[in-house]
Amino acid sequence: MYFWKCWRDTRSFFVVFLIIAAIVMPVAAVVSLGSHLVEDFGTSAFLSTFALILMAVPLGLGAIGASHEFDEKTAQFLFTKPRSRAYFVWVGWAVGFAELLAVAAVNFLAGWATLSHYSKNPFHSTLNGSLTAQNFVDPLIFCNWVYCLTYSLTVLLRNGLKGLGASMAIVFGLPFFAAAIRWRWHVDLPLFPGLPLGSLPLAISNIIWILIAMLFVLAAQLVVERAEI
Repeated sequence: MYFWKCWRDTRSFFVVFLIIAAIVMPVAAVVSLGSHLVEDFGTSAFLSTFALILMAVPLGLGAIGASHEFDEKTAQFLFTKPRSRAYFVWVGWAVGFAELLAVAAVNFLAGWATLSHYSKNPFHSTLNGSLTAQNFVDPLIFCNWVYCLTYSLTVLLRNGLKGLGASMAIVFGLPFFAAAIRWRWHVDLPLFPGLPLGSLPLAISNIIWILIAMLFVLAAQLVVERAEI
């Protein structure tokens, strides 16, 4: 079953980051025990860690999940099967996305349990005030966007390192591009998820960002269906 193959291809990376996601906050709390850092700044640290993990994991899963068929020269064999090419593209994407959600859930639950143990109000930050659901939704939408972008570029370029490099160039290059546009023409471009699109409500903007991310994968599917493998 192709789901199982995709899981075997990505499980080592997934397990490593699952462990990191589970232990990072408990270890930080133990190390800073007695200093009141967790009580005062634990929530801010947790939010930063949550966002950082959700930056690294989609880059890795997007590159690894889509590259194995081309690295192992099995794509030609798979694409001669009765299953459509779209099936293989979307199953690979779905497995990685499920793993991404699992890492995010484990990190969130571990952070919440740790902060609840050391603080009466685990979601209140000395620096940022009380956290809301939007503080966690924005990183999730962004990581989905990065994951879909990385996965699609890896499929299109048929190489994990090339897909990862292209994705990182876009993700880390866009802020400089936006800053240049802002400096030259005084125009703020909403280039990243989490930013409202024009005058649209944030909820509608988030839905549009999710759809844009899914369009990356759809575009990769359409290219693969027409490509000579």
